[in-house]
Amino acid sequence: MVDLDVVEAKTQEAPMIYKGIERLCGDPNPLWRKEEDYGSVVSTYLSLKKATSLFCHPIVTGQQKAQCTEQVELAKSRLTMVHEDLDPL
Repeated sequence: MVDLDVVEAKTQEAPMIYKGIERLCGDPNPLWRKEEDYGSVVSTYLSLKKATSLFCHPIVTGQQKAQCTEQVELAKSRLTMVHEDLDPL
């Protein structure tokens, strides 16, 4: 798995690589364009992957809601029983 921080770090290092290519009398533009394309695609992919990992399917959310409701109802009934036991005192 590619980490977004690693991609960003490599993107920040890229200008030094381009300067080295220019010093060797080369054209850094093709490499620069590939890096820009790669960086934008990977960044977008990783952002979407992170967003989808936070997404809960509606069925799962409904199940979790039902479980929580059940626990609250159980706690309410226990509280009612305790109140009933304490009323005569």
